[in-house]
Amino acid sequence: MQINEMIVSALTGVATATVTWYAARNKNKAETYVSELDAVERAVKVWRELGEEMQLKYEALHDEIELLRVEVKVLREENRQLKQENQRLLQQINTLTGEKG
Repeated sequence: MQINEMIVSALTGVATATVTWYAARNKNKAETYVSELDAVERAVKVWRELGEEMQLKYEALHDEIELLRVEVKVLREENRQLKQENQRLLQQINTLTGEKG
């Protein structure tokens, strides 16, 4: 009977080890999956925050560009007017110089 008891004991141990290994394997797979999901969620959060930050910077730069465009337009008009005035003054100088000479 001792051999039968040893065989039963050994088979019970092997069966317990197999069931434990199988359960642990499934648990490890689930934990790995959850860990991967957490990593993906963190990555998505980082990218989302980065995207929102970039959107704000884009909007600020867009507004600044619009202001600069208006300023360039005003300065071009001022430059055009100054060129006209410069031409007028040059003509007056030439006229006065011509009259004196």
